[in-house]
Amino acid sequence: MGFVNRLKTLFTSKPEQIEEQPKEFQDPHQEEMAEAFVERQQSVIDDAMNELESSDEKEKKEPMPTSASNYDAGDVEMMELLSEEEQPEDYSEMNVVEHLSVEEIGSHLESAIVEGDLPEEVKFE
Repeated sequence: MGFVNRLKTLFTSKPEQIEEQPKEFQDPHQEEMAEAFVERQQSVIDDAMNELESSDEKEKKEPMPTSASNYDAGDVEMMELLSEEEQPEDYSEMNVVEHLSVEEIGSHLESAIVEGDLPEEVKFE
C-alpha cells in the first residue's frame, strides 16, 4: 500500500489527509478517586458492622409517668374488679354537655365583623 499511496501523491495535486483517531481522555486522578471511593465505602461498611456486632445495647430510657386523667379509676384490688355487687361506672357519658335549644348557646355571631368585598353588611340571625 505504501507504493500505491506514493504513486497517488505523484499524480494528484493534493495529498490525502489521513484521519487520526482522537485519543480517549484519561483522567490522571481517576485511580486516586476510585481508591478513595473504595476506602469510604469500606469505612461505612465497617462502621455498620461494628454497630450491629456491638454487644453493648443502648440503655433504654423508661417512659415518664403521665398523670392520671379523670377517666382513670386508679389502683384497685383484684377482688373489687371481680365483685358483681357494685355496678361499674360508665365513663362514656363523662364531660358531655347537652344543649336543649340553640338559644341557650347564645348568639355568639352577632358581634362578628365580616371583612371583604361584600357590597353590604351581613347580619347573622
